[in-house]
This record gives sequence, C-alpha cells and structure tokens, in this order.
Amino acid sequence: MIKLGIDIGGTKINIGLFDGRGKLIINEKYYISEISDLTAFIGDTVQGLCRKKGLDYDSIVSCGVGIPGTVSADRRKIIKAPNLGRIKEDFCQELEDELGVTVGLVQDSRAAALGEYLFGGGKGKKSVVCVTLGTGIGTGIVFNGEIFSGSLYCAGELGHLPVEENGRPCGCGKRGCLEKYCAGIGLDITAKELLGEGKGAKDLFIEAESGNAKATQALAEAVRMLGAALTSIINLLSPDCLLLSGGLSEQKELYLDPVINYIKKHSYRTEELPFIGKAELGELAPLYGAAHIPMSVKRRPRLSASIMCADILNMGKALSEIEGAGIDYIHYDIMDNHFVPNLMLPMELIGKLREGTALPFDIHIMANSPESIVEKLSVRENDIVSVHYESTPHLKKVIQQIKEKGAMVSVAINPATPIETISQVLDDIDMVLVMTVNPGFAGQTLVSGSFDKIKRMRKLLDKSGHTNVLLEVDGNCSFENVPKMYKAGADVFVVGTSSVFKKGQTVKEGTEKLTSLLNEN
Repeated sequence: MIKLGIDIGGTKINIGLFDGRGKLIINEKYYISEISDLTAFIGDTVQGLCRKKGLDYDSIVSCGVGIPGTVSADRRKIIKAPNLGRIKEDFCQELEDELGVTVGLVQDSRAAALGEYLFGGGKGKKSVVCVTLGTGIGTGIVFNGEIFSGSLYCAGELGHLPVEENGRPCGCGKRGCLEKYCAGIGLDITAKELLGEGKGAKDLFIEAESGNAKATQALAEAVRMLGAALTSIINLLSPDCLLLSGGLSEQKELYLDPVINYIKKHSYRTEELPFIGKAELGELAPLYGAAHIPMSVKRRPRLSASIMCADILNMGKALSEIEGAGIDYIHYDIMDNHFVPNLMLPMELIGKLREGTALPFDIHIMANSPESIVEKLSVRENDIVSVHYESTPHLKKVIQQIKEKGAMVSVAINPATPIETISQVLDDIDMVLVMTVNPGFAGQTLVSGSFDKIKRMRKLLDKSGHTNVLLEVDGNCSFENVPKMYKAGADVFVVGTSSVFKKGQTVKEGTEKLTSLLNEN
C-alpha cells in the first residue's frame, strides 16, 4: 500500500510517495512557474517516481494535497487561496480523474501539523500547534489526532490576524494582516522599501547580518509582531507543543531564536511553558501530513477460512475447495485448554496441511505462554501469526520472535479488552485481531458492542497514522454481520459455520454470496 502526498506552495510543488508505515520512499520538488498544465504534470511525475523505485502504480491507494488556502469540510473544494492562483476550485476532481485514486485536499499548514503529530516533533503529544513560516503564515492545530478546523473551516489563519490598522493590502482582501509583515511576502515588501527595487527577504537578512541598522530594526519589529501573535496562541490554547516550520524557521539567529525568546518572556505562564521549537520534519512536514489525512479509501476485504469448521475427515478436499473459492487465508487455531476452554489443532498439523494448498496461513494462537509455541512454528512468507495481548506479559518479545520467523505479526484482543491496550505496539505489527466472541468455540453469538469496537479500533489506527495495519475480525462472521463489520472498518474476516461453511451450500457458493454482499458496500 502506497500513499501519495503533494505539497503545493506559492512557488514550488513537492511530490512524494510513502510506504504503508509512513516512511518516505521518494520525493521530488519543482518550480510551479515552469509547469503549464499542473494536473497532467502531477500525473506524469507520479508515474516517473514509481518507475524510478520499481513501484506498482496500482498500489497507490490515495492522494492527499496540501495547499496554501482554505478547503471545504469534505476536502473536495478550494474555498479561498489568497496566495495561489494556479489551481481551480474543482482541482480535486480533475486530479482524481488524472490519477485514478481518491484525492483529498488539506490546508498546507494543517498538513504540516498532522505530519509533525504523526511522525515528527509532536509524536506522542495530545495537542500540537504547528506554525508554518513561509511565503505566508499558516497554522495547523491537532487535538487528539484530529485536525481542528472550526465551524468555518478556517481555524488557524494566524497569517491573517490584523496587526496594522489600514496597513498593507493582503491577498485575502483585507489590510494589515500579520503575514504582510512577518512572512516571506511581507519581508519582501519591507526589503524593497528599505533597500530598494529588486531586493527581497533574503537581502534583508544579509544586510542585518552585516550590521545594517535599518534592516536589523525591521527584523526586530517583525519578530515583535510574530512573537506577540504566537504568545496569544500559547495563552489561548495551552498546547503540549508549539512547532515552527517553513523556510523562515531556517533563519535561526535573526528570526527563530528571537521569536522563541519573545514568547518565553511574554507568555502568561513563563515558568511552565510547553515545548517551543523548530519542527522536526522541516519543509517535508506538509508532505507527510497531506499523504496521511483521513480519507474514505475503499479497502479490499479479505476472507480467512477457519479450517476447524471444515470437514476434518476430508482436509485435502476442504483445502482444494477453499482455494478454488478465491479465499485469501487459511485460518488455523491453536488452543491449549488453559487460555481458552478448548483444545484444538496441534502445531504439527500445519506442515501436513501445507502440502495441500499454496494459500498463506493465518495462525491464531489462543494459549498461555505463546513464546514456546512461536518458537516451534514453521511459517512461510505472507503467513500471519496472531498472539493475544492477554496471554503474555512479554508481548514485545513474542512480536520480535514472530518477525524473526519471517511471518507477519498480529495482536489479538478479547471482547472485554480495551482497544487502547495495543497502542504501544502499533509500530511493530501488521494486523490487529478483534475478537467479537469469547475465544475458544465456533458458532457463538456476537458479543454486544462489537460493531462499535471495530469502529473505534479503525479510528485509532487511522488517527495514529497506522492505516497500513490490517484489522481482522473473528467471531460470528455471518452473511448478515460481515457487511456491517466491513462498513465499521474491518479488512479481514474469519469465516466459518455462519457463512462459507454453512450447511446446505458449497464453500464456493458461500464465498460468492459473501463477496456479493461485500461489493454492495
């Protein structure tokens, strides 16, 4: 699974591809002024990036685009973009048609905040404010994993805070906005006024470094304005951290450090401030965030046939039927009569069953001390091994054991186990298995609250940036329940006596019926 991120700025566009764990695979930057047809250019560039890295273009599941402007709540329309006249209101639909994947828009400063929250300086924090100091000034606010947009979808427009009555005209239609004095566009104007025609922000910093009193004073005034605005954010929101990114954050001695010092001196709680500093991802922050904005990407449902529900006297025939029906995995339960009140399917049987199928195995260990079982397992590439969170105090150790075996790692949780218990291992696993019945026996009734638990688990995975982690459901995956489970956010379904192995039908007939029901969602 690959995610595409695009960061469109006032002068440049950055395009990057990310793997399922949020790692940047490749990115390239281009000057917008050199591009005639932006949509076609993006399409050609993405194809080229895939070729460079040997990636399958069809593995791209979504595209997030950061822009310097306000977008609609559904992330489909550009409402207002004062500093960007190159893209149309229906740019999102045009790009979606070009790329053939779901596209969503997000304000670049909010994308930067989300990127820092998920992968940078805000990782592990609850509330993050990230201010981008570039051509303009944008502010992204993330609370508990969600971008805060406000009722008008324009929360964080720090750059358009009025600081000078009847001041410089701004692209938003107003006058005296903060970014017309403290961002790149504002410092360009100041440089032109002080140093003459053709001079810009870069020259202003050079002159200040050389001791030019006027340039030094101009930057000091910009620092005062910006510092006062950022101090207001600290006083109003009291975030866990305030991160500063964008090109101007690179001007450490003359701009970044003086701004931080101003905040520390003037904040309401000077003795106990949140972390204030430079964002870790730098100019890549909007790219990371754009690629990982929540979007309704259609997931491919996968079926895992519980072999304990098949005809145990005709396993060869059962395996052939499962494979012929187009099922994705063989689900194999190992039980110890201690962790669960049942004893089923010895490890030694796996090797024999492998001789009858090329399908990967989805091995579910329902036993105390799973370390000893994993140690003896024989696995193949693409096999999945699930261990229960409740079955061992050494979960990290077992996860590492499974990885060393070469299998994909899954952690299972019982119906009464809170979803938050696995938050510390999400970086280490490939799948979460949510039990919707008490483990041990087939044919049970669904535990109440299961659909809500699936929804909450999907939300936890998406909000924490672990959209690549599969979500499996085991327990009464019936014709009626599976479509609801899929709608709630599950990807993989352990199917048994209530669906594909239901009496009166073949495995293929049951699979086709279930697939048809899923395709209706």
